[in-house]
This record gives sequence, structure tokens and C-alpha cells, in this order.
Amino acid sequence: MRLPLPPFINALRPSLWLIALCTNLLGAAADERPNVLFLTMDDMNYDSIECYGLQIDGLTPHMDSLAAKGTRFEYAYIQTPSCSPSRNVLHTGHYPHNSGMLGFFGVDFPQDTLPEALRKNGYYTGIILKVEDSTPTNNVKRYWDYVKDYPKNSARSVASFRESFSQLIAGAQAEGKPFYANVNVKDPHLPFYRGEKTKEGFDQSPPSRHLSLDEVTIPGFLPQHDNFRQEVTDYYNTVRRGDDCVGEVLAVLEESGLKDNTLIIFLSDHGMSFPFAKSNLYPNGVRTPWIMVWPGKIEAGVVDAANMVASIDLMPTVLDATGSTAPGPLAGRSLLPLLNGEAQEDRDHVFVEHNEGPSADPRPMRAIHTRNYVYIFNAWGTGDYHAIFESRWWRSYATFAQLARQNPDIQQRFDFLRYRTVEELYDVQQDPFALNNLIDDPEYAGVADELRDRLQTWMAATNDYALEGFLVRDDLEQLRAFMETTVAASKERSLRLEWKRWQKSFYEAGRPQGALTELGEANLVIKDSSKKSK
Repeated sequence: MRLPLPPFINALRPSLWLIALCTNLLGAAADERPNVLFLTMDDMNYDSIECYGLQIDGLTPHMDSLAAKGTRFEYAYIQTPSCSPSRNVLHTGHYPHNSGMLGFFGVDFPQDTLPEALRKNGYYTGIILKVEDSTPTNNVKRYWDYVKDYPKNSARSVASFRESFSQLIAGAQAEGKPFYANVNVKDPHLPFYRGEKTKEGFDQSPPSRHLSLDEVTIPGFLPQHDNFRQEVTDYYNTVRRGDDCVGEVLAVLEESGLKDNTLIIFLSDHGMSFPFAKSNLYPNGVRTPWIMVWPGKIEAGVVDAANMVASIDLMPTVLDATGSTAPGPLAGRSLLPLLNGEAQEDRDHVFVEHNEGPSADPRPMRAIHTRNYVYIFNAWGTGDYHAIFESRWWRSYATFAQLARQNPDIQQRFDFLRYRTVEELYDVQQDPFALNNLIDDPEYAGVADELRDRLQTWMAATNDYALEGFLVRDDLEQLRAFMETTVAASKERSLRLEWKRWQKSFYEAGRPQGALTELGEANLVIKDSSKKSK
């Protein structure tokens, strides 16, 4: 891994705000520093909220209420479109290829994370759901004072958020500290709410509104076929249940009397779990809703459509707002100057990446997004590897495959979904669903060259391992060699980390070390799903 962290990033100024004790409505001591409620949705597209363009009236009243009370960023992005790597960008302040969080295996990150830095500044830190996905290691006590990770049969319950967030606030008040609360709503992550057909364990709390099929529009990046309509409807019903959960969290905050001194930051960890969205670098994979509310500090009802912001900006923003010292160099910048009307340079583009998913099969991708264009480099797009993304195991992928067998045009699109190509270029103003790859269009050659240069400069500056593949993108044999090396390194790393996980479980179960030695690493098998079937 490329550590130590790159020295090119500006560190935040170290400054502490004076603490002034006062008495809140519940009688516990607190200081003037703001509480922070970092509220996330799971696998929710940026445009699944009415204020971001959703054409279903009144589906997301609580999320929309945040936009009315604060400022929302029209062009906001996460750094990587897969859960654990994405959430660890938010708490490490670094790109995955720098932090080491390439996929779903933990790392010993050498720098304090956001909750650790806040703890050192006297904050009470708490997390509700998505615990392992939000911390580089499994040592949750290193990061959090309060931890609540409900079992599956209650994690989607609206009432559970009232219980857990109330407990978190009470814990902070008992210690007389401001809180940093990372509250993670698991909706609309798969499996979706489907009424009587909902998967067991995910049906504890029905949404407060149920959509009919004719209320829903199929996203433009999917085939416009009625076979998709039911699953898309289920998705939006699950979005509604997520909004119900958000409403319960906001109600608890209101009842606590702490709302006026709480900074709320709201976003989704990446796009919806459908083909061409989650686990992909297209706009519907990496764009996110991003809303900030801070009474008296952030203007209400404002839309920032001028600046492109990203998840690497979260940690410096929270540190800035709380007067906490940055633990070292960070890849992003505080958004508070933008919210105060100041200008920042280089807010006309963002860089995003994908490395691997839960299977630890590497699929390195890099992209640069501007308001007008998206350029994507797929190191694995040689025709030898197939895409790996969560929806491959769910209904939408099966529907895609079924329709492809019946329609040559859909078959062509389905083949592209699975194998891609090395380079892609889209005019997202004219083609927002990234359907028409312009990489070989001579009219766009200048655009492609400019974006390639900017991406290469960033990859070099951040010591990105994928630069080796990018530099040989025109030579398929060398690119294949890069991928073979990358696959081998990933397998070795995943084997080693899985061995540590087994080792830990053996010791916790009281098994003797000798039994562990006899088991041997040879018995650990990592599934090889990388190669295209011949």
C-alpha cells in the first residue's frame, strides 16, 4: 500500500474554541461547540429525493425538510461507489488507494480517524449501524463511545432509531460532552421492502406510504421495460421507509433541545444497487445528495450549483466546524468557506475510484467528473474479466440477462455492462445516463486528452498504484500483465487478512494455538471469479 500518506495536501489549521458551560433542556452540562449529526442513507441515488429532481411528489418529506433548512450541494460525489471503502473515506479523509481501504478488509490506518480526532477534542462519539463498514479495523472501542448495531430483524425498524439515538444523546449528556453521532439508515439497501414478499428479517417496519407501479419511472440507464418496474417500485418504497427513519432521528434531536446547536450533514454512501449504478463510476454510482444544516451558521434554502464537492471534504469540514485539530495531512478541504460565500480553487472537477468489492476480486477503475463530462479508465476492460457488483445477485441483473436473450440491442448493452472497455467518455449534459460512449468520436478527442492529462496528474500526485496500468492503457498485453499482478496481490492480501480473522475467532473460542497451526493456511480458499468464462 502507498503509505505514508502523500504530503501534497493542506492540513487544517489547529485551533480550539473556548469552552463555555451552559445548561441544556435536559439539565446536562454542555459547551458551545456544536454537536454533529452525520446522517447517511445506504445505497440511495442522489436523485431519489424530491429536492434533487425526484418526480414522485411527497415521497421524501423529511429529507426534503433538511434542504429547506440548510444548504444543499447540487454537484456532490462520494469517492468510491462501494459501501466500506466509501464510508472509510469519510472517516479517514483519504482516497482508498492511500488509506489502504481498497475493499472490505480492514487496515491499520496510521493516522487518527475523524472520531479519534474528535475524541481528543472532548467529543462523545457514537455510531448507529454500519459499524464495521465505517471503521478501518474491527476495534470499535478505538473510535466510538457508543455503538449500536442492531440484528437484521430490527435494523430496518423506524422505532429502533428513536431508541438508539436517544441513548447516544443521553450518553453524551451524562459525560457533559458535545456529541458526534454517525447515524446510518440501512434503507434503501437491498433487499428492498416488498410487502408480503419482503425477505424475512427485513419486514419489521413497513413504509408509511406504498407506491403503485404507475407512480414510478424506470431510471434511464436501465432498459425501459416493465420487467424492471416492480423492482424499481420496491426500491422507492424502501426509500420511503428510509425517510421515515430520518424523520424519527430528526424528531429525537428536536425533542432533546439540542437542535439549534447541532450541525447536520446528510448524504448517501453511493448510488442505488442496480446495474450501471452502485460499484460503477457513472454519475448514478458516485453522485450523492449532500445537505448541511446549522441554525444561525448555514443559510437555509440555498442550492450551491457552482462547486463540486466530495466525501474527502467531510472530515476537514467537521474538524473545522468543531475547532478540532487535524491529525495530519488530509486529501480534502473544509466546506465552511464555501458556505460563508468564499471561493475555492479547483472546485470544477472531482476524482473517483473503484478497486474491489466484498469478493476481493480487483476491478481497478478511475474517473474524473466535471459538470459536462465524465472520463473513465477501466484497467480490467480488456475483455478478460467480467464486472463484479452487488446487483449481479439480485432481480435486476437476472431481468437484464433475461431481456438480453430476447433483444439484440439489450444484449449489446448487457455485454457492455459485463465487460466494458478500457476507456469511456460521456457528455453528461447531453447524455446524463451515460449511454453513448464518445471515446472514439474525433469531435471529442480534445476533451478526452484534457481529462486524461488531469487524471494522470492526480494519479501521480497521489501515488496511485493504478497509474502503472493507466500508462499502458493502449497496450492490451501490458494492461493484462498489470491486471494479473494486481489480482495476485489482492489474493495474497485477502488470504493473509482472512487468516488473521480466522486466527482471532479461534483464540476467542478458546481453541489452543496448536489447533490453529494444524489447520494451516492451505485450507483457506479464495474464490476465483475474475476470469471470463471461455
